[in-house]
Amino acid sequence: MQANTSAIHFGRLSEYWELMPPEKSIFITSTTLRQRASERLPIESAGARWIEVPDGESCKRLQVLESVYHALLRFDAAPDTVLVAIGGGSVSDLAGFAAHTWMRGIELIIVPTTLLSMIDASVGGKNAIDIDCTKNVVGSFHFPTHIICEVNWLSSLSERELVSGMAEAIKHAVLDSEEHFRFFEQIADTHIPPAQLDDKTFEELIRRSQEVKLRYIKADPYDSRTRHALNYGHTFGHAIELLTGLQHGYAVAAGMGAANALAVFRHALAPVTMARIASLLRSFGLPSDIPEAFAMADRALEPEALLELIRADKKRRGKELDFAVPYGIGDVRIEAVSLDELANVVSPLSHPDSMRRKQ
Repeated sequence: MQANTSAIHFGRLSEYWELMPPEKSIFITSTTLRQRASERLPIESAGARWIEVPDGESCKRLQVLESVYHALLRFDAAPDTVLVAIGGGSVSDLAGFAAHTWMRGIELIIVPTTLLSMIDASVGGKNAIDIDCTKNVVGSFHFPTHIICEVNWLSSLSERELVSGMAEAIKHAVLDSEEHFRFFEQIADTHIPPAQLDDKTFEELIRRSQEVKLRYIKADPYDSRTRHALNYGHTFGHAIELLTGLQHGYAVAAGMGAANALAVFRHALAPVTMARIASLLRSFGLPSDIPEAFAMADRALEPEALLELIRADKKRRGKELDFAVPYGIGDVRIEAVSLDELANVVSPLSHPDSMRRKQ
């Protein structure tokens, strides 16, 4: 069985060239990143074999996966082939699934190029593709042997892409501790936009998030229950993402706000803590609840459409879902939440005044 750990490195991709022998390695990246990725490899990489896939979530489709398999055939990929994924979370999801299924598993190396992928998507071995409107419904576990984080990739990202990554980093802080959460409040207090943060700050932020995620992975490598806490904000978030078209982090931020509202409604979370998390999210330009997300996307909120997507969530067990319920900073618990309870909460969430009257 494949080891469920990955070696994480910080530095330039060219410093780890020995991990990617040209005669064994095949590189997969998005069309947009292809040129920049090539430039970061040593001069000897001129003859490297490349697979290009569409940008973003659109690459996580069966037809794209099939095209990757055909490319692997053309390149005569063998059991000792190393598949090197250079890109964001969508590319690593696709590549991880391809690596897991090609000849029953080949080596995978991930070079994350976005904040979101450095702190979350590249770490943990979960890979998936989308079917119709359902995210990540076909997937597997395939841990990369190495993750190479070159922080200066972030300088090429837009402010919006960086802010999207911040949402997952804040999620990790809520899961982790008061000290970790204050670290983000201190960044917010500087009023420095994410695009102007220095590499040292980003590296600390990334390492902190990776440590949190790795702790959950060590406790529950194959996501049987404990690791479900990492889905905090995602049950609502995935549905919000599909309905609004917002970037993943923005949708997860709104999903965190919705999960917090549910927790307050259940008397699990103190309203003052919900307000504190909302304030931090807003300080980075993220939505703090469902209505804010739909307003940001200029979309009408339809509770029934939201609930229909939540019903398709892969964490559903009959009429209940395994749901990450926050009780406080550093205290997020997995509890069974009924679909009926979510239905009773979603409608008031679209009318905040109504929600307050019910509390």
